[in-house]
Amino acid sequence: MTKNVIMLGEKLKQIRIQQKLKINQVSSFLKIDSSLVSRYEAGKRKPTKEHIIGLEDLFKTKPNELMKDWIADEIISNLKEYAFAEDVLKLVAEEMSGYQKLLNKKQKQVLSKNILKILNDIDILKSQIDEIKPLNDLQLKKLNDYFFTEYTFESNKIEGNTLTLQETALVINEGVTIGGKSVKEHLEAINHSEAISFITDIAKGNEFLSERTIKDIHYLILKSIEKNNVGKYRDVEVRISGSKHLPPAFFDVPFKMQELINYYQLHKNELHPVILAADMHQILVGIHPFIDGNGRTSRLLMNLILLQNGYYIANIKGSLQSRLSYYKALEKAHVNGNLSDFRLLVARSVKSSLQEFYKLIK
Repeated sequence: MTKNVIMLGEKLKQIRIQQKLKINQVSSFLKIDSSLVSRYEAGKRKPTKEHIIGLEDLFKTKPNELMKDWIADEIISNLKEYAFAEDVLKLVAEEMSGYQKLLNKKQKQVLSKNILKILNDIDILKSQIDEIKPLNDLQLKKLNDYFFTEYTFESNKIEGNTLTLQETALVINEGVTIGGKSVKEHLEAINHSEAISFITDIAKGNEFLSERTIKDIHYLILKSIEKNNVGKYRDVEVRISGSKHLPPAFFDVPFKMQELINYYQLHKNELHPVILAADMHQILVGIHPFIDGNGRTSRLLMNLILLQNGYYIANIKGSLQSRLSYYKALEKAHVNGNLSDFRLLVARSVKSSLQEFYKLIK
């Protein structure tokens, strides 16, 4: 039995006693047998990740206080048999340094002239739209139906959904079943539409952006499609097809997601909202926190930030050429640390959506 497991067990027992909780109260909360809790505390059995998360909730510890010990033991268990374990840890530290630099430090942002010009165009368009607002409820509903349906179609198309724009509209608005199309494709359209309504509602209030918000978005787009992985971080390793980027190990995902929220808090009053939305998108999809649905979740998060700041949705197209540009820009951001191409791509998408929106209301 490793020292880390014993230390974790002792910590669990100490916290439980400090909070004047009995073993049967802990077991009842976790819905497990009391003997298993005793084995956890004695270091004779390692808690599952889900039980550690549950214990953090029960004990109301600092974020990831127990998870850090649990993950440390995971790493030690996997590496202790290798003589070159220290070299592996050094490589991991080097790989993480780029993200650490980006996520946890306020840095002066240098934007290209192209991006600055587009951002200026965007803000002029936004001002022109704001002068016309408020729109009447019926007009706004019709515009949202049009733009949100197109957004659902394009976003799902990026992920391989074969419903046409017209078919997507029928599925979402009329509840029509399209012959020759899978149940999954129908559910993807319905779920995505519900997720747009969700972020639109959030944007109307002052809700704090949190990991819970991101998990809720993921839950909505995959509910009834996935049974065990909706709204939950992955517990396996993943690879991105066709990419050189290696997402973080599954046990590092909770830390990366915390850093993502830290990045948002550090830069929400410093970066232009369009740039912040683009950065949050590319960082989230780079973390790849879920087994599936990372792209759609990242694009919805991006649009939530845009909506919260009074902009309209950015609709990244699903055509082959658009997808290639999208993936190449993400690859540059993740592999080379070059953020300019992706920021520019998102800014152009925002500008295009605003231009179309403005033409329809003026």
